[in-house]
Amino acid sequence: MAKRITLDHVNAYYGKFHAIDDLSLVIEANAITAFIGPSCCGKST
Repeated sequence: MAKRITLDHVNAYYGKFHAIDDLSLVIEANAITAFIGPSCCGKST
């Protein structure tokens, strides 16, 4: 059975800094997906 990744209302903080605000995202099974951005911007969070 194919699975997918679902995020619903995700928030992330670095101390008091609100880095990710209310993120909702669905990545379908077998989809090629990349998170692109500058160094130290929170991609791995």
